[in-house]
Amino acid sequence: MPFVTLEPLLSHKVLRWVSGVSALVALVMLGLGIAVWLGNPTLLSSHQYTGYLFLLTTLLAALSSLSYGRQAHDRGIIAHGFGVFGLAVVQLAIGELGWRVPHIILGIVVCLGAIALFTLSLRQPRVVTSGTAPHTQEH
Repeated sequence: MPFVTLEPLLSHKVLRWVSGVSALVALVMLGLGIAVWLGNPTLLSSHQYTGYLFLLTTLLAALSSLSYGRQAHDRGIIAHGFGVFGLAVVQLAIGELGWRVPHIILGIVVCLGAIALFTLSLRQPRVVTSGTAPHTQEH
């Protein structure tokens, strides 16, 4: 099926950058968390501050996914962006409450979600140019 790859919109470029930064912050936070878990408590405050930075970057990623998703008619990326942000809020809360095991498990999930959002943002927008495009039903 013939298609044309489009130039990314400004909102798409912003989503790529913000979600990329968010994924990097998530990886740093995961590394710091592993170091704390392995017995280096001096890095706990760095892990906490990185958590607040991660919350900010996931909020920006969620808002940029909303902007791009509306323009590209992609509800999935909007849901993913706000899902990662929502999980980051819960993650921060259970970390502050000191619930260690759920915090570790959810931390891994949130990190994977942030990386997945960045991966999704790397997709090139494409348009089918032939009349043989598959028909979809709208609900």
